[in-house]
Amino acid sequence: MSRDWTLDAPCSGRTEFTPSEDDFATEGDLKRLCGPLLDTCGPCPFHAACIATVKPAQAKFDGVAGGRLWWGGLVIAALDDVFEDELTEPKLRASCGTEAGAKDHRRHGERACPSCAQAEREMSARRKAARAKQPQQLQLDFATT
Repeated sequence: MSRDWTLDAPCSGRTEFTPSEDDFATEGDLKRLCGPLLDTCGPCPFHAACIATVKPAQAKFDGVAGGRLWWGGLVIAALDDVFEDELTEPKLRASCGTEAGAKDHRRHGERACPSCAQAEREMSARRKAARAKQPQQLQLDFATT
């Protein structure tokens, strides 16, 4: 079993990254309150995992996640060294949790959600095991020279 990445994140246990709605009223208030916290995200290697976990755009999140400051699910500030591909949040689909679901994510230009990625890994392992069990066919060349 792998260790939970959130325990190793620089923001672990710090509630100020997700302030209460009582703490701010405007976008400017949120920037003043949480903007300085962005520097904490700089050395963090978990930007993409953070976004995949928080799902800030879908959740209309207010606060700091993945090296970005969010207001109502929109990025209002970001570190200079964050990558756009970290923002592509997979949409949950009826086929999620299957290999077909992973293909559906790719078809829509998304990374696979965790359940589809796991299904794809399992299917790949089953295919590899099946190939290993197949007997090797002997090819004979009957051509005469």
